[in-house]
Amino acid sequence: MKKNKFFHKGIKAPQGDFKNFHIVMMLFLAFFIFTFVGAGSFIIVSLVGLLLCIVGLLQTSVKVDLWVLLPLIFYNIISFLSGYRVFGNTLEGLASTQSVFPIVYLLAAYLDGRERMLLKRLCAIWVGVMAAIGLGQFTLAAFSGTASRLSGFMGNPNAMGMMLVLGWFALQSCLFELEGKNPLLKRLFHGVELITLAALALTLSIGAFGALGVGVIAMHIHGKERVSALICRGSEIIFAGGCGILLYVAGDYTDWPWLCLIICGYILISAWYGEMFKGYLAKRKWLRGLICLAGVCGAGILVFLRPNAAATFLERLAMIKNGLGYICESPFLGVGPYQWRWLNMLDTDPYFNTWHIHNVFVHVGVELGLPALAMLIVAMVRHLCKKEDKAQRGAFFAVLAHNLMDTSFFYIATVPFMIMISAQDEGKTRLLGGAVVKCIFSVFSVLFAWNTLQCLQ
Repeated sequence: MKKNKFFHKGIKAPQGDFKNFHIVMMLFLAFFIFTFVGAGSFIIVSLVGLLLCIVGLLQTSVKVDLWVLLPLIFYNIISFLSGYRVFGNTLEGLASTQSVFPIVYLLAAYLDGRERMLLKRLCAIWVGVMAAIGLGQFTLAAFSGTASRLSGFMGNPNAMGMMLVLGWFALQSCLFELEGKNPLLKRLFHGVELITLAALALTLSIGAFGALGVGVIAMHIHGKERVSALICRGSEIIFAGGCGILLYVAGDYTDWPWLCLIICGYILISAWYGEMFKGYLAKRKWLRGLICLAGVCGAGILVFLRPNAAATFLERLAMIKNGLGYICESPFLGVGPYQWRWLNMLDTDPYFNTWHIHNVFVHVGVELGLPALAMLIVAMVRHLCKKEDKAQRGAFFAVLAHNLMDTSFFYIATVPFMIMISAQDEGKTRLLGGAVVKCIFSVFSVLFAWNTLQCLQ
């Protein structure tokens, strides 16, 4: 029997081929859908999860980091048990939606470097499209007199802000990979980067701004860059963010909505010449310093635009303190998903009128128990130990910082996006046999199928 020419010894398939292109597109499709469902729609997430499991059942063995995969699986098992104890079914609770996390991670492990690069670029461009649509939505709202903080497809300004922050870091990672290559694609990414930051400013999310700052500093330290590089990057961010703030003021604080069209036009022109602008900044120290000084002096504008920011911050600290009081109430399985809110209504502390404690680690410890919290910490520490570029490391610290004071972890698109833009450290992977892989996908496919049936009843 004649062998295929690509499988003869010493002969490789063409470099342009993507062996797992179907997985790349399925993961991107999943991310695309998740950006529309906010904190999750049971039936949509179940159907997407089932589709991903079907793709997974067609695969064979894979090299994967078990110190990330297993904690994600055990976290969801504990979450499932906690939810079942409270609700008596597999649908209600966090596990019905968050069970896609280990599935996405396992499927992403099949991708090689070039396939991961393609997936990261697709996701980064889609976030840029979300940002551009957000600018358009805000401008239209200005003409109808309803302009307010940008929520976008995520349905919440803080979640949208964090999605745009992650998109910015993904764009940085893509640009690092394009050094000296494909000038047209580089120009596109530079332009999308500026639009993303302008849209981020429209969210007025102080938490997202803070997360961006933490991520940029982590990126700077991890890359061992000079201070001048940090100042240059900071001036680029301040310029783009300043354009977004001007757009917000024009749309929400003036009776001149046509001014929004002019500012949007300026943002688009700046995006077109974004790479040229960066080069100009790199050569002129005085301009970088002037923009950074203007950014520091203009920081007070955010306080004016968000006068309740300080009160919100103090409220979140009080919320975390309240949550810590329940962390030992039921240490093994927690008080149950969505139960903290009811406890807060009955205690003597102020009622915070939210479903989630604005610190993910405290919230998981309270509602799902200390073992589930331990699983998250193990996965987080393992991620810190792996090799990745400075933008990917910055994205990780941005997500970590944001979830210490907010709840982006519970928005279904956030964790899959983080997985899709991260690198795989081959030195920390172990081979998982085909039978084990099929067993994992089979169990989760049964869960997703059962949840879908419950939604349809």
